Amino acid sequence: MPIIHGVANRERRQERALWLMRRDLEEIGTDLRSSRLASGLTLRDVGGAIGVSPQSVLRSERGRFPPGSSPELLARHAAAVGMRARIKAYPDGDPLRDAAQVELMRRLRARLPAGTPISVEVPVSDQPGDLRAWDAVLHMPGCSCALEFVTRFHDCQSQLRQFQLKLRDGNVDRLIVVVKATHTNRRALAAARDVVDASFPLATRHIMAALAAGRDPGLNGIALLQGLRDARREAASRSVSSFLGKAKRILVRPSSGRE
Repeated sequence: MPIIHGVANRERRQERALWLMRRDLEEIGTDLRSSRLASGLTLRDVGGAIGVSPQSVLRSERGRFPPGSSPELLARHAAAVGMRARIKAYPDGDPLRDAAQVELMRRLRARLPAGTPISVEVPVSDQPGDLRAWDAVLHMPGCSCALEFVTRFHDCQSQLRQFQLKLRDGNVDRLIVVVKATHTNRRALAAARDVVDASFPLATRHIMAALAAGRDPGLNGIALLQGLRDARREAASRSVSSFLGKAKRILVRPSSGRE
């Protein structure tokens, strides 16, 4: 099955993240230096207060924090010059996939017709600064169908609303959320029934029938799929149950009457 790789690139995102972190550290260093000078403190004064050399203080003020520097050292440095350092992480695009998510993607791809074009890591929009991406997009006659893969809901309603916003801002015709079929995820979807019914009305059977035929599902929906290991366990369980059922029928088969 051909795969068309999308424009979004994980390595580029990581390089950008490192560049932004270096820039933030340089800005912090500038603030530390300005505050030190305003307080009339020398490099030696600050170094003595936090237990490092004056050269280390100078490197920090230039945004070149020494190897092994810790948030605790940064906090002490800031406190020594009358400041408070805080570290905060912000949403910036989609996270890396875990092994379970990759497995779920493989399970879906195995159900698609051979040769179905599928792009991965497709940008949601071409707006500057929008780093969001669809996990994948299926290209079918007259329809582009975005796919989002969820192995575990941590906040079902919030996650579904995020998908809705991506659909609103994107350029696709359909959105199918592929969810790993676990008891936890089923309970989460049941609790968010109002959102599911309003925005993702199509159910698993109809979705998979349409995708297997290579046609437009017609509506947005949520498809529950088992992971490969779960499917194997279920198949093994069915085999054992079938064997036990046959064995039971043999054991209780009526006697022919011959002694």
